[in-house]
Amino acid sequence: MARHDELGFETEQEMEAWEAEQDEHAEEIKNIVLDYVEENEVPDQTAVFTLLQIAVSLQMSSYMMETEKPSVAGLKLELDRFGGDIADLIRDSKKGAAEFIESYRSVMGEGEEG
Repeated sequence: MARHDELGFETEQEMEAWEAEQDEHAEEIKNIVLDYVEENEVPDQTAVFTLLQIAVSLQMSSYMMETEKPSVAGLKLELDRFGGDIADLIRDSKKGAAEFIESYRSVMGEGEEG
């Protein structure tokens, strides 16, 4: 079975179009948040924690709106799945740490350091 089939898409092109749209949304949301943080001088850690709170709240609301008979146990399971998704994201970010540092330094014009 092809990857697009496993993810519920009829074609590879349909999946790629969806991924491109998601990337566009992510970039726009990131720009809005970064502009707000800069304009209002929000400390980075405050912004990070607030965004995590918003993400959890959105996930909980999504569960309530998309579930026919929501329950406490079901919501807890959904939060466990979401926590796993976050853990996967962090694990993937750790794997790409060297590339991130290199990219950041090249954008900022810094030299190589430990």
